[in-house]
Amino acid sequence: MNKLTLAKQLGQVQENEVYFGPQGFVIATSENELENAQQGYSVDDEGLALSVEELGGWEHHWLVIAQDTELGDPYFVDVNDPLFPVYTGVYGEGIWQSTQVASSLTAFLQCLSLLSKNGKQQGPQFVPDENSLTDPRQLAQLQQEIIALCGCDSFWGLFFDCYLDWLSDEDDEFGL
Repeated sequence: MNKLTLAKQLGQVQENEVYFGPQGFVIATSENELENAQQGYSVDDEGLALSVEELGGWEHHWLVIAQDTELGDPYFVDVNDPLFPVYTGVYGEGIWQSTQVASSLTAFLQCLSLLSKNGKQQGPQFVPDENSLTDPRQLAQLQQEIIALCGCDSFWGLFFDCYLDWLSDEDDEFGL
């Protein structure tokens, strides 16, 4: 898949920013945004390809499609796989360590849609409010649905653990 085709698929996303509690995703939904998203990963600020040493283990077949709003970590697809699995990565000690987020780009976008519908947020929240999803059964059901869609329980398990920590740290009245 080339960047133009990928940008067209991402451009069909209804919301390019999705938030759930303090966590969020910003999706590159145009060819220009997709090009800009590669800066610092596979290309430098001028659009020139980085060398293998500069990449620190970043693979040339990874394309950044989104970014975490809280930590700035990239979400990227593996363009060598026809399903375009989605990963996130952290850079430490000179190398990138990736974690699979979704078995396909389609599944990832469906999961973000579920988060958006259930979170009903326009931006990150620093403290829970009356619109925050706090019911433990609903949260467990949403988590199971997302894991079933994505096939990646470790990432989404941690994602929901962080959300529950956010709820309990900020407001014990929810009883979580």
